[in-house]
Amino acid sequence: MNRQFGFIIGYRLEGKTPVERTRFNRKFLGYTDKSQYGRFSYSRDGFMSGIPHVHAFNACFIIRKDDFEDVKGFCDQYHVELFIREVVLVESDIEALGI
Repeated sequence: MNRQFGFIIGYRLEGKTPVERTRFNRKFLGYTDKSQYGRFSYSRDGFMSGIPHVHAFNACFIIRKDDFEDVKGFCDQYHVELFIREVVLVESDIEALGI
């Protein structure tokens, strides 16, 4: 069996102000911008919009090995605490990541 490896990354924003948390999450994940009292909505892409990933649960992602340095570099800019482990990918993760 040919094993494919990736990384699971979790992040914590402990010690950050609510403004800093919101700013990081919007730049990292993106957000929906609403105008005219909710009449119009616009999807604003974040950093992770351009990276294939599996959103495991809140603040936890599975990414390809190739994208690891980019994600780590982005989080380091904002001094975000990361939890990183190498994992063996299952078939559904391989398909979602396009490996």
